[in-house]
Order: sequence, then structure tokens, then C-alpha cells
Amino acid sequence: MGDADIAAHHAAGPADGRARGTASSTGFRCRATLLAAIGTGGAIGAAARYGTALVVPPHSGDYPVATFLVNVAGAVILGAVAALSADWLSAHQLTQQAIGTGFCGGLTTFSTMTLEIYQRWPGHTAVAVAYAAISLMAAPACAWAGFSLVQTARKASRERRAPPGPAGERTRR
Repeated sequence: MGDADIAAHHAAGPADGRARGTASSTGFRCRATLLAAIGTGGAIGAAARYGTALVVPPHSGDYPVATFLVNVAGAVILGAVAALSADWLSAHQLTQQAIGTGFCGGLTTFSTMTLEIYQRWPGHTAVAVAYAAISLMAAPACAWAGFSLVQTARKASRERRAPPGPAGERTRR
């Protein structure tokens, strides 16, 4: 159940005449399940970010590679998740929230990027400016790439499933 479905169900009450408290408890369970899925995704994303920082430790004044990598990877993933539609994604309805809001929210970090720019500014201004500019250009490009990859995969999937045309060839849509 999405947020709008939960809100509508909660506001309208049960359709079968049950007591309003039952609808409220159902809404609460749906919200609790959603929060658990997002929290689980967030914990996994945060652990992945921490692991990346361990593998690629930051050095004062250097370009913050680990933060940059998790931010652009998160942008690609979030772009891909945004392109998935419910009819194409056969996984559970909580998957998009768990991956998008949870995992990508835990993985990516605008606040750390901002702090790293601030920390480099006094002695390594060129690195700070380059980091800010590259990050702000790369993130939307990576989100677009993730979205486009899914769109391309969807198109290819539709073409493979298309019935043969009159000459025995597959038709293009």
C-alpha cells in the first residue's frame, strides 16, 4: 500500500462496516511495515557508505573519492528506481521505497560532501571548487543514466515479447 492508499484507507474507514479502530490499526501496520522497509534499506546503504570510506579512506586536502563514488552510485540507482513502474517491477511494492528512500538515502550524503568542501576550502581551494562542481554536474547526469538504462531495458524487453510481424520478423513498437 502506498502512502496515498494508506491515507485514503485511514480517512475513509473500512468498507465492510468494521469498527474504525480496525482500519486505524491496519493503517498503522502498513506505515510500520513501510518504515521498517525504509529503515532496513537505510541501514544497508549507510553500511555500504561506511565500508566504502574504509576501502577508500579520505586524506586531508585530497579529492574525497569515497563520498563522490557513493553519491554518484546512489544517483544512478535512484534514477533507475524512479524509472521502474509498478507493472514492470515484479518485486514487492515496498521495494522502491526500500531502495530509493532507504538504501539511497543511507548511501548518499549531501551533508558530508558539503563538510568536505568546507574543510578543503582554506588550504585546497582548487580541490574544493573542483569537488563541488564535478559533484553537482555528475549527480544529475548519473541519475539520468540510471533512468535511461532502465528505459532502454524496458524497450528491449517489450521488443523481445512483441509478436512476429507478417514477414516472420518481430515488429517494433
